[in-house]
Amino acid sequence: MANSYLNIVTFLLTTLFYYMALKPKNTYDISVDQKKNEQYISNSYMYLAIYLLLVIVIQFIVNASIISSTCGGNITENMGSAGMLTFLPWILIFCVMTLILTVYPGFKSAFSDVIGYFWVARSANDLLTELLINKDIEKILDKNDNSNVGKGLESNIDVPEPSAPTPVSNQTVDENLNEPVLPQPINPVRMVGGKKQFKNLKGGSDLSKEQIQEAADTIIKICGNTSVLINQIVPRNFNNYWEILKPLMKEKYRTDGPSSTDMKNKLFDIVVTRDDVGEAMWYIYTGLLLTSIVQLKMTTKGCSSNTQTMEQNYQQFLSNEKQTQAQNQSATSTTYTITN
Repeated sequence: MANSYLNIVTFLLTTLFYYMALKPKNTYDISVDQKKNEQYISNSYMYLAIYLLLVIVIQFIVNASIISSTCGGNITENMGSAGMLTFLPWILIFCVMTLILTVYPGFKSAFSDVIGYFWVARSANDLLTELLINKDIEKILDKNDNSNVGKGLESNIDVPEPSAPTPVSNQTVDENLNEPVLPQPINPVRMVGGKKQFKNLKGGSDLSKEQIQEAADTIIKICGNTSVLINQIVPRNFNNYWEILKPLMKEKYRTDGPSSTDMKNKLFDIVVTRDDVGEAMWYIYTGLLLTSIVQLKMTTKGCSSNTQTMEQNYQQFLSNEKQTQAQNQSATSTTYTITN
């Protein structure tokens, strides 16, 4: 039973070692620098090849030792059987799966959008809240408190119904033009200081377009789960999404500077972590499936030993039987004397 878990434990430890020590860390500075990015990709391929080689070699050694302990003989004699049970499935399935993920990284989303999302959801939500949510909304409310903001906003939504046209007989006639003068519609928008401002049709203060847009954006951000946005961002499209989100960011993050750079690096790290979790889950899922298949094959195939190994096993069996019989005879032939 212990041997059946040895394959799984060694594979998981190898995968953990790859992500903790071997796999290069991708950063935003590397992604925007063409030379650094090319070097990062080259190193990633090299260390990925080392990881695949380590997995296959370690699984081969473990399988050979399991066959030796089960069927007898040394590891050298069982290398042929261990090689057939190791190299074929691990190369044809695991290596091909790794190649597919490298060529088509979009397949990572099968796990990164679920497990990867839950892995980074909390940190992503905190960071996007800091990046997008307007924490100065209290200042806006205080500034408009004396001007009855709620009443004004309500009045802008309530548009008066158009009145029925006045009969021509009741219309006022311009004496110079000899044409009827129609009642002018109420224009809810006026220009104040070069900015559009909505008239308050029911009393209260006037609200600018910027104030209404700010309130709408704040409601959308507060009511929405910002962490869901992280599933749409991957390292390849990070810059595009950063530009898309700029209109919703705080003012200090819209322009390049220390604050913007720090926030960009943190968000990029979260995106890379989510992507790596999705990739790791593919490796773990496929590796556990292969170890189960190999264990089943070793159990059902049976042992195939040469004549010399079979003779050695038989002699070992006879030796064990003699030792057992000798111990039994010694136990039964012992005489016990009872004295007062």
